Amino acid sequence: MSKPYRNLLIIILAIFVAACVFFLSIYEIHENKLQNENQIGHKSLKVKNLYARVSSPSAKSGAIFFIIENGTDIEHHLIGARVNVAKKAELHTHSVDKGGVMSMIKIDGGIKLQPQSRAIFKRGGNHVMMMGLKNGLQNGETFSLDLIFDHKTLELEVSVDNEKSIQKHKYKMSH
Repeated sequence: MSKPYRNLLIIILAIFVAACVFFLSIYEIHENKLQNENQIGHKSLKVKNLYARVSSPSAKSGAIFFIIENGTDIEHHLIGARVNVAKKAELHTHSVDKGGVMSMIKIDGGIKLQPQSRAIFKRGGNHVMMMGLKNGLQNGETFSLDLIFDHKTLELEVSVDNEKSIQKHKYKMSH
């Protein structure tokens, strides 16, 4: 191989290696950002199985369900929620009175997540209630949810899944 071709080949290889290093560093920055988005402090606070439901496409209210895992060594306090698709979002739970009648009530004071624990927001239990939906929510549509903690707000993207059935799982902490 002649010297000009060899030099050209070396230059092409150098450009290729530089491009690979550049794109890998961008990928790593993006991956680190995704991993760190939901962190409070030095360890992870994770939100899993996040989805929303409405009773019909024209409903004026809906609910959001998820699991929060506190993988930290400190207590965190979820004090509220905010969505961009409704006038109001509140932490709610279900209550059964002495007559067996179930109703939804606002959770006053928020929810405390002990270290190395989880809180399950599920149908028939704790959930984020959206009231005064600005527009109907269609299956597959996404919107923003802010989970407000005493020291940080987690900004999340929620998908509407009106077809999701109630699933019974044994939830485990994952780190």
